[in-house]
Amino acid sequence: MSIDKNVGKNIKRIRNERQLTQEELANKVGAIKQTISKIERGVFSPSFSLLVKICNELYTTPNELLLEDSQRLQWVAESPDQLEYSIKGLEQEMTIVEDLWAKAEKYKEDGEEKQEAKVLHEIIDHFAWENDHFREVAEYLYKKRLNDYLTKTSKELRNNKVMNLRLMEKEAFKKDGK
Repeated sequence: MSIDKNVGKNIKRIRNERQLTQEELANKVGAIKQTISKIERGVFSPSFSLLVKICNELYTTPNELLLEDSQRLQWVAESPDQLEYSIKGLEQEMTIVEDLWAKAEKYKEDGEEKQEAKVLHEIIDHFAWENDHFREVAEYLYKKRLNDYLTKTSKELRNNKVMNLRLMEKEAFKKDGK
């Protein structure tokens, strides 16, 4: 199999494993869907810079993209670092997200709300790329809002009851004192 076909086949496999569409990957790397399609079919060879962007978005290496199926299986079997849920993968994930959080915190401290919001959206986009993911985020935010509201309502109600008890004690004291 040609190198272009191998690279394309592996990009498609990894993209599907990451549950990304061609269009989503294209948007993330600054390309168009047709370019990703041509690369995956092996009819177009990506530039080195585009290949690096694709590798970064798919959390893989150019070496993995070059492997044929039998080589890839042996490579994965011999190298626990190459497993999808490896310590190295966790380290990469944390580095990416912590870098984004640091940027968001800096923008917040500097009072740059628009930049902060942009980076926070990047963090969310890193984890949520399908409608189901956005539904989960929306559901979480809704439940958090309800919980916060209920907590505040409960606190306010409790405070009112304490005040009523104190008033009743005062009234009873006044009544007994007369």
